[in-house]
Formats: sequence, structure tokens, C-alpha cells
Amino acid sequence: MISVKGKTISRIVKMEERINKCNRCKDVRVCCYRPATGKGDIEADILLVLASESEVADRSELIRMRQEISSMSGNGSGVYHTYMVRCQPRICNRRKNQAVLFDGTLIDADNRCLLTREQCDAFPAEPDDQQTMNCLHFLLEEIEILAPKLVITVGERTYQYVFRAFGIFDPFQKPFADNKNRLFRSCDYLFLTAELPPPGCEAPFAELSSILKLITKR
Repeated sequence: MISVKGKTISRIVKMEERINKCNRCKDVRVCCYRPATGKGDIEADILLVLASESEVADRSELIRMRQEISSMSGNGSGVYHTYMVRCQPRICNRRKNQAVLFDGTLIDADNRCLLTREQCDAFPAEPDDQQTMNCLHFLLEEIEILAPKLVITVGERTYQYVFRAFGIFDPFQKPFADNKNRLFRSCDYLFLTAELPPPGCEAPFAELSSILKLITKR
């Protein structure tokens, strides 16, 4: 008999297979070897949602963020991080200036450009509205699979899209600055807004400490 954890893992793996095969944003996939997927405790009480992979590119920083949030919860709650947009758009003038005669990815697993055989030096770009909407349904599915007690939306862009997707419209009567570090509820989920911490911040989510302890005790 498959355990609840086993079923969750199976559903996440199947979803990630579909993410990897997705080709809705063909232009973005040209410079994206593999879409970003979530990581962390598969039985997480807390889901941390970032806009895209470039928001926090350092994996060790992401691990530290998860550990900090888990520690602040007071009972070692599991934390899982994921992304609203899976394929990071990149600005590549080199590709635009060359005639590319085939479809498919032009970057390998070692981040080398197949046109130059050198390390990719393209600049990460903010996903546009269409790219975000093409990908948002995967995040909604992931939230349903993991069923966390709390979803933390990191940054104003993530907050804007996720809240609207769940029908939470009242906060938009005020600027984001008035809504950060606040709790909101919709359906079966509890949402907490947070600012994107600056790189190298020693305690990126310190302002959430008291709220996290309150939530995870429930």
C-alpha cells in the first residue's frame, strides 16, 4: 500500500515531467536547459513561492532561507520552496544576431551555449505577463498536491499573481507596502506576504517570526 508521502512524491514527479515537456514559451526554452522545480520537505507545512529562479540564484541561500523559516516556526515545520515561473527568460543578443536553423534548446547541462561553446553570459530577465500566465497553473497544482498550512509569497509580483489566482482581491485596494508581512485566507489556504530579501541578508525573514510561530502551533 502506497503511503500518503509516496502518493505526494508520485504526483509531484508526474507534474515535473509535464513541466519539463512544456513548450508554451518556445522562445524562453531555447536558452533554458531544464525548468526550475521545487525543493525541500515533501511533507512541508510551509510553501515558499518565488517569482522565478533568478530571484535567488544561489542554492545554498535557498537552503538557508528554508532552514531559517523552519527554525522560526518553533516546531521545526517542514519548508518547501518553488517558483511561479519555471523557465527563466534570458536576454541574449548573440542568439538574436544569428540565424538559428533548428528548434530546441541551445544550452547544455553545464550552462554552455551550443552556438559558441562558451559559458552562457545572457542576462536573466523578468518574466512577462504571458510567460507568467503560461506557467501559473503548475504552481496552483503544486499547492493542491502539497496542501501546506501556509503559503508565503515572496515579492510583489508573486503576490499580485497568486492572490488574484485564488480570488483574493481586497488587498489590492492598498499598496504592497501596507500588505507585506500580513496574513490572508482563501479557500483552504492561508497566505503570508513577504518582501524579497536583499542578497546576503543574514536574517531574510526575521519580520515573519512571530506570525510563523502562531500559525504552526495551530
